[in-house]
Amino acid sequence: MMATKVVLQDWIRSSQAVNSADECRSWSGVSAYTDALFRILLHKQWTVFPHHMIAGMTASAFRLVVDRRLTSKSISAYNWMAENFVAADFIGVTTGQHGGFSFEPTFPLYQKQALLDIKASIDRGIGAILWHDQFVIVIGYDDVERVLFICKSNGNEVIRLSYDSLGRNSTPYWYYQVLEACAPIDQWEVCKESLIQAVYKWETHDYMLPPQDYACGAAAYAAIAVVLQTETYDTEQAAAVLCYYAKSRLDIASYVAGLKHLSIQMDQVINEYELLANLYTMIVEVIDDSISWDSREPECVQRVIELIRKAGATEQRAIDAIKRAFPETIGNRFDDVGLR
Repeated sequence: MMATKVVLQDWIRSSQAVNSADECRSWSGVSAYTDALFRILLHKQWTVFPHHMIAGMTASAFRLVVDRRLTSKSISAYNWMAENFVAADFIGVTTGQHGGFSFEPTFPLYQKQALLDIKASIDRGIGAILWHDQFVIVIGYDDVERVLFICKSNGNEVIRLSYDSLGRNSTPYWYYQVLEACAPIDQWEVCKESLIQAVYKWETHDYMLPPQDYACGAAAYAAIAVVLQTETYDTEQAAAVLCYYAKSRLDIASYVAGLKHLSIQMDQVINEYELLANLYTMIVEVIDDSISWDSREPECVQRVIELIRKAGATEQRAIDAIKRAFPETIGNRFDDVGLR
C-alpha cells in the first residue's frame, strides 16, 4: 500500500512545525539554487564541503547579472535549465529537471508529472528543489490533504503548498529539479574548471536575457552605477540585490583562498577577490544606514557608486589573474571559454 503522507522529519525541529504556516505567508530574504542544493547535499551526506566550496565548485558564485532597474529578479535571472544542470554535474550529482510557463495549455500535464517526480524523490528520502518565487526545498507531501511541505534552505519553518498551486507563482515560470545520485569527482580539476567558468561568466552575456533589460558580468557594474545615478530603482530591492552579490563575493574569496596550489599565479587571484569581498562589505555597511539609503541621500548613493566602480575594476583584475593562471586551457578553447 502506497504511503499517503511522507515527511522527511529530520528537516524540521518538531512534527508540529508541519502545521505552523500556510502558503500565503510571506518570507523575507532570498534562497538561491545553490543554497537549496547545499542543504540537500548535507541531508544526504553527499558532501563534507562548506557552503562556499559548493558555491565555488558549481561556478554559481561567479554569476553576476542585474536587470537595468536593479530589481530583486536580478538574483534569479539566468538560464535555470542549463546552469542548474551543469552546477550539479560539476560536483558529481545527476539530476532530473523540468521547467516552462504556467500559461501554456499543456501546463496541467506537466504539473501532474512534476508532482509524481517530486513525490518519488521524497519516497527515496531526497528533498526536491522547486521554484516558488525563490528556490525552495520540498520535504514532504500529504495525499489526503493534497499538499506539499516546503521550506527555505536556511531555516526550519515549513510551508504548505497545495498540489493545485504547484508551479503557479507570481511570475509564469515553473521549475523543479530532483537529485538522483552522487558520483566521485576529481576535486581539484573541478575547482580549476570553475575558475575558467568564472572567466566565461564575466565576459559573456546570457543569451536568454534581452541585453536592453539585463547586464551580465563586467557590464553589470556599469549598469548598477547608471541605475543608482538616475534613481530609477526601488531602494529595498536594490539593497537586496547588492547584499546578495556581497554574500556571493564573500563566498568566492573564501573559496579561492584554498586554491593557491592550482597555479603560481593564484596569489593575485586570491588577493583581488579578498579586496573585492572587502569592497562589498563596505557597500553593505553604507546600505545598512537605512535612513540615508531609503531617502536616497546623495552622499550615501554616491558612496555606493564609488565603491561599485572600484569593485568592478577589482573583479576585472581578478579575472585577468585567472587568465594568467590558466593560459593554455583558456587559450585552447578559443572563442568558447565556457566549453568544457
